[in-house]
Amino acid sequence: MASPTRSAAVTVCCVLVMFSLASPVGSMSASQRLRLRNEVVEMFDHAYTSYMVHAFPADELMPLTCGGRVRGKTKSRGDIDDALGNFSLTLVDTLDTLVVLGNTTEFYRAVQLVVQQVKFDADFVVSTFETNIRVLGGLLSAHAVLLDLIERSTTQPNFAHDDPYLRRYKGELLTMAVDLGDRLLRAFDTKTGLPWSRINLKHGIDHVVRKNQVTCTACAGTMIMEFAALSRFSGDPKYEVAARRALEALWSRRGTHDLVGTTINITSGQWKHAESGVGAGIDSYYEYLLKAYVMLGEPTYLNVFNKHYSAIMRYLKRGPYLVNIHMNRPASLSRRFMDALQTFWPGLQVLKGDLTPAIETHRMYYHLSEQYGFIPEGFTADFKVNWGNSPLRPEFVESTYFLYKATGDPFYLEVGKSIISSYQQLARVKCGFAAIKDVRHQTHEDKMDSFVLAETFKYLFLLFADAADTPINMDDYIFTTEAHVLPLWLSRVELDLDPFVEFDHDATDTHDHCCLSVDHDLKLFAQLVGLTADLKPPTCAVYNTNINFDSKTAARRATAPRAHNKNPAKVFKKFRPYQLNIEDPEHLGYLAMLGILVDTSGAGVRLIHHADSKHQFYHQGLEFMRELIAVSSDRDKPGAQRSGVDLRIVSPSHLRKTFNTGPASFGPNLDSQDTVYTGAVVTAEPPLACTPLTDCKRHQSKISVVTRGGCMFIEKVRHAEACGAIAVIVLDNKRTSSGDTFMMSGDGNDNVSIPAVFVYAEDVPEFRKIVDTNPHLFVDLHATKWTGGGCEA
Repeated sequence: MASPTRSAAVTVCCVLVMFSLASPVGSMSASQRLRLRNEVVEMFDHAYTSYMVHAFPADELMPLTCGGRVRGKTKSRGDIDDALGNFSLTLVDTLDTLVVLGNTTEFYRAVQLVVQQVKFDADFVVSTFETNIRVLGGLLSAHAVLLDLIERSTTQPNFAHDDPYLRRYKGELLTMAVDLGDRLLRAFDTKTGLPWSRINLKHGIDHVVRKNQVTCTACAGTMIMEFAALSRFSGDPKYEVAARRALEALWSRRGTHDLVGTTINITSGQWKHAESGVGAGIDSYYEYLLKAYVMLGEPTYLNVFNKHYSAIMRYLKRGPYLVNIHMNRPASLSRRFMDALQTFWPGLQVLKGDLTPAIETHRMYYHLSEQYGFIPEGFTADFKVNWGNSPLRPEFVESTYFLYKATGDPFYLEVGKSIISSYQQLARVKCGFAAIKDVRHQTHEDKMDSFVLAETFKYLFLLFADAADTPINMDDYIFTTEAHVLPLWLSRVELDLDPFVEFDHDATDTHDHCCLSVDHDLKLFAQLVGLTADLKPPTCAVYNTNINFDSKTAARRATAPRAHNKNPAKVFKKFRPYQLNIEDPEHLGYLAMLGILVDTSGAGVRLIHHADSKHQFYHQGLEFMRELIAVSSDRDKPGAQRSGVDLRIVSPSHLRKTFNTGPASFGPNLDSQDTVYTGAVVTAEPPLACTPLTDCKRHQSKISVVTRGGCMFIEKVRHAEACGAIAVIVLDNKRTSSGDTFMMSGDGNDNVSIPAVFVYAEDVPEFRKIVDTNPHLFVDLHATKWTGGGCEA
């Protein structure tokens, strides 16, 4: 995405009003930012040098064995190797990162190596999508940056990054890009306009290519930026025409709810998998619709994106989560996990100008990364790992960078700091940075994808850098999905293009957050790059300064009476998600009060949390939806409907304190009034209890206290039970839970016989102080209704 630091380049469509997020995080000093920026540079240098010394001219570095991955020689990994073509992938992909980080000396050397050594005539079948975004995009961005540096060297006296090569460059990278573009263009020779997912660099559509007539939506829909740039750099419209036709083919086959599926047959045009989401298989299709509007100034792309965006926010957004559904049956979840690729979405929402949901979803991803150190490839709403590997993807870093640029909130600098720490401590090896094989065990995999250098370190650097740290003006560019920079002046290049055929030109011009107030391409370009100071588009997306993620403050604000409301609405009795009866008017009224819509128009019942953060009961509604997702997989199990649990201090008796805690969906059910667990309290070592306890004897016949994070709740309980504990108290450390709704999920194997309770974040400091200052502490655990107190069970 384009760097959103100047008002006109921030949102594409309108100027964002920038405020700071109400957050407990203090400001980061300039010296701290400088230290972290320099640390990122050192990390990049370590990885880049390792590639150049141990792998180049191979496509990828194998950081554990300190070698290069050469297609046809190194052991095949199957379809993953379709990204490789023996064309020095990592170097080509990394060229513009060298410039962004200020190392133009190495950039000039690297360009000459690429020109001299890289060829595209090998007899390999490669991914059309990956070769486009990584290699073609890498060549075009490097060419664009070279043109920029050449101009600066001729117009700026004593230009610090001048070099004799700037006067020798004759467009060799563009020549290479045209060669590669022509090879990729053969993939578009289909009756639907949808490209083959793979192409033989030497022979085009051969028998191997023809074996697979299915491509993913992102694979077909992520071509327009690179192909349009190639057309406008070369003056030949054929590339942009082909990419436009592919986008139109996808749009014309959208479902009845304006959603698209994951994979499609390029010959018949029929959907192979009608699963719809914003992650793997679809992600960059949506991204390129919005960015095509930014880069090219064509409003049709924005209209189409807005149509999709409205559908996504209506059907896929469930609280902070973005789920996968059937494109024509949006009430039906197609799977119960999310994937790491969707973490780009908050960054795209910044470009859209829709900050509030971007902040909310990003915060959820952050808590996931806190738990494991990285974003696992697949995860559930309660942060259970579905796929444990992490190839050090850039998408979460990307969203962190854009949210910081849009808000100025130092919280995002702290997120970046934690990312750096995880990389340094858990992924750094002798020869670069190794992918994580399983985030639960922090094991390594012998690979370092090219995007680690092309994207991840680029966004990390920009997060901590100042504008003066880069030789080019980042506001003059937009980032591709591979974080390659393409210049915004391309919108001024006129080409003889046929009009759109399949796109609905009467697609609704969505004016929420984006304003279509520009009716001329040149005027649009002027707004985007800030050429004319008197152009002031209307402000149509205002950043909410009242967002506060502290649960106590949020609860007070959400439940505070409104002074101007003389006739307050009926307050409905609270119930827990597992008690939901869709035919109960009281339940429907309570959901409406929380800002939750009940949609029965489809095949089933769908609950939609539609309220924004200003809604009176926004946070209660959000927590309700979170628990509903978390306990859904356990709903049919015996004992799944569980009440809260009271944790009462028994001794010392003068404390007379009771904490309302959350139950677990596994282990004994404490709902019975006659069931009470009493015992001495002992803190586990290690506190996370994700491995066998080292102080096992201390836990015999006692109640163990453990800390949330690092593994599943039930794993902690198993380790405590193995030491003879009679119950477990889990302390929250995420500051995201509240006492209204929460239930700890299991792993589907309910093989523990002791109960566990969850102390909410807002109560942890007080409870921990009691534990620390009372070495002979005794507590009892019983159902909330056992005491007949005021809490609803």
